[in-house]
Amino acid sequence: MNTQERKEELLKLARDAFERASTIKEDQRIEVYLLDGVPTVSDILQESDTILYGPNRILCYQVYGYPYLEDEIKTWIDYARIIPQPTDETPLPEPTDIEKSIREMIEELAKNKQIKKEQISSYEVFANLPVNLLGSIEQQIIEYWWSAKEEENAKLLALSQIDEGLAVYDKSHVKVVSS
Repeated sequence: MNTQERKEELLKLARDAFERASTIKEDQRIEVYLLDGVPTVSDILQESDTILYGPNRILCYQVYGYPYLEDEIKTWIDYARIIPQPTDETPLPEPTDIEKSIREMIEELAKNKQIKKEQISSYEVFANLPVNLLGSIEQQIIEYWWSAKEEENAKLLALSQIDEGLAVYDKSHVKVVSS
């Protein structure tokens, strides 16, 4: 496996670890490392757990749990509730399927309770989201955090850590050529 292949595999494992980290506590972490040159991912580690690193085991990516997904989903629900109003001649964007589904759910909940849509809380909508819709929202949020076109996103931070780990690996595994 050459350096580019290693980097691609490490990035793939880092992406998976990043997604898994959304389901763990803030004091837990997942590490991606090279074990004798082979990209490997740890189990979920507690704050006190340690992995010994050295020339045969080199840390390339570490991500701690981030239990913010629920709040972010609620924010998406809040955003979906807002129906944009035209301010000029610019056409309004069509609502996404997720926004349409959330709006339909709010209408249905309000109808069932015989109250106004505005009286349905975002927490209630969240609690009633079908699993497939919840999964779609989670995936979009994680993908946004991973690859948003911003100065810093999770992918760029992972690549920075991976490059550092690969540099250590390459330096410790340089083959000496004798003449």
